[in-house]
Amino acid sequence: MKSHLIKKFLIDNKIDFHLITNNDLHLNESPNLDLKDIYKLFKFDCTRGYVLFFTNKFVFFTDSRYTLAAKKFFKNNCEVFNLNEINIVDYLKMQNKELSGSLDSKVISVNEFKDLNSKLEKNKIIIYPQFKNFFKKKYYPNFNISYPFSMPKYLIPRKFNDNLKKIKNNLKTEGILIWNNAHVAYLLNLRSFELCNSTKPFAGLFIPKKNIKPILITNNFYLNKISKISNSFNIFREEKFIQFLKLSKFKSIETSYEFLNLYVYMRLSKFLNLSETRINITKYLGIKTSKEIKNIESCHIEDGLAVIKFIIDLKQKNIKPKNEYEISEYLYSKRKEGINFFRNSFDYISAFDSNAAIIHYKPPLKKSLSFKNRNVLLIDSGGQYLEGTTDVTRVIKVGKKNISKIKYSYTYLLKTLIKIEKKIFPRNLISSKIDLYIRNYLSKFKIYYSHGTGHGVGNFGDVHEKYPTISSRSKDILTNNNLFSIEPGHYVEGQFGLRLENLYVSKTSNKGMNLKNITLVPYDLELVDFRLITNNERKFIKKYHQKIYKIFKSRLSNEHKNYFLKNLINKI
Repeated sequence: MKSHLIKKFLIDNKIDFHLITNNDLHLNESPNLDLKDIYKLFKFDCTRGYVLFFTNKFVFFTDSRYTLAAKKFFKNNCEVFNLNEINIVDYLKMQNKELSGSLDSKVISVNEFKDLNSKLEKNKIIIYPQFKNFFKKKYYPNFNISYPFSMPKYLIPRKFNDNLKKIKNNLKTEGILIWNNAHVAYLLNLRSFELCNSTKPFAGLFIPKKNIKPILITNNFYLNKISKISNSFNIFREEKFIQFLKLSKFKSIETSYEFLNLYVYMRLSKFLNLSETRINITKYLGIKTSKEIKNIESCHIEDGLAVIKFIIDLKQKNIKPKNEYEISEYLYSKRKEGINFFRNSFDYISAFDSNAAIIHYKPPLKKSLSFKNRNVLLIDSGGQYLEGTTDVTRVIKVGKKNISKIKYSYTYLLKTLIKIEKKIFPRNLISSKIDLYIRNYLSKFKIYYSHGTGHGVGNFGDVHEKYPTISSRSKDILTNNNLFSIEPGHYVEGQFGLRLENLYVSKTSNKGMNLKNITLVPYDLELVDFRLITNNERKFIKKYHQKIYKIFKSRLSNEHKNYFLKNLINKI
């Protein structure tokens, strides 16, 4: 029905295409499914996706993580493009004619809109922002399930008043509009649960320079039940906030064009000067305090225990899941036993054999691959704990076959992690150098992967934080106490997919910078080709496994301990 309405809109307004994004009002990476236009239209879920909707066809764009899955899902119904190879601008230019398009101004950032139009207008292609939707659309999550709360004092990295003061002291205008709700959650030590797998409130924040109350911009009035919010903040809906700025005669405020949606920007620009802020809140979040690091390490103890029990139970056949989906549900049940576990940090990737080559495969409730006659399982999972956020990927041998290609690739992925943990990097390293270092090493053995090497991780927050990004294009500079993943992989379409992921904390010293692995989950020795492992690497693996065993032995059953000693230490 919505497809019909889009076509009608294009024909009635003599527009060639409509661009659909997968964002919500706060441009979150992974909104609830009912807030995702692409999912609502096509039932295909992805983090980063765009659709160009024409009257006679639609064209789907995503990044390399989802391209294979999209091609299998859409089959011959539409063209599917990898954004790293052909992006939206490239495709529209390839049409070799003047075109006009539209998009929902509420679900695209100011920066992205400006970038698209600046590149397209040279070819006489124009995209117009729409302010009224032409089909029924949900913009807000269900706030009745939010349960917002203020973080306990013993866990907060920085007091919220200190955060506000720091922001105010760096203002160049009369105030700052913070639209990234992960920033809002962190600055105010506030958590809420209206977004799936997330802990951030669906809210923006306005911090004025002058001595008046800051404003939370939200429809979630449950936030007012938190005493520090009711005492120190005003809560306004978006419309009331805009009216407040008008009546208070603000003349100039700042914001981040990367995180503000176009709709809000255009409304505010009508009556005040809205400039790009120089305050880098993303980096402020990304440099963890010593208290944060300590707390995050403690939640990895709870997380590691859950994953270890899961792996050993799977290996020992203590559990008999029917398929990929039931495997992910069992791991979730083990995490729920952990102290201060709240929810998953993302939808688990639980994939057997060829499905693991689909990089962000999500096992469906129905029709996921059965356990019978499978060889290896890739399980990428994580949890939200009061003390922090986790993300770990392991590959587990579940069948009897010994596939030399898999052991070869797995062994070199493991050797890569050992290399980066032993290496002393220069201080103030550009993160792309780590990406290049890993890819150059693996390429010698014909091992490649198309996704990024790593991402920042939040503190009981976003599992994918913007800073630091570990990729070939990243310009992020690593400093002391950054928290991020390293996750090299190897994928052979139709055969298998492998990935190993740990979380690391960057530690600087006079010698340089080293990466401290805080993940506490053993590797599968059945997948290691020890002919390719040096004696030093063998000792390194054994030391890591011994460390894990020492931490957990008092909390493991005799069966778990016996398995660990026999198969994960004594076999090294």
